[in-house]
Amino acid sequence: MNKWGINISSPVDAELLEEAALAMAQSTIQNAITKAGINKAELARKMDRPRSFISLMLSGRHNLTVKTMSRAMTACGFEIRFSCVPIAWSWKTKIPTQPVITPHEEQVPAQAGTPMPVSEQLTGIAVPTLAYQTGVL
Repeated sequence: MNKWGINISSPVDAELLEEAALAMAQSTIQNAITKAGINKAELARKMDRPRSFISLMLSGRHNLTVKTMSRAMTACGFEIRFSCVPIAWSWKTKIPTQPVITPHEEQVPAQAGTPMPVSEQLTGIAVPTLAYQTGVL
């Protein structure tokens, strides 16, 4: 129905999967930097690139190539391993639920910074099944 996949019978959105793959690649590089105990300037030096390139690479404004990702991972002391899995593209919609409040119940505002259970956070939001399976949501 729309770009966000709200139509439950919508086909797979390749652009959304591409962006998710790019985000996962950037996250993998960031995790490798952290595990290697180096900073972005040191990664840039090891990759023989300017520091600004590292910021661009990790910002999402750069279309990472496999070669660039491999070079970054190698500079951190890691290698890339790929695998393929079937696309899990099944949108599920949670039905909004409203708590029943009787007139004599006191309504207390939520405290700032109080964590909210996931079930309450996702009320009325359509999310892909994969998000549940991978623990993203």
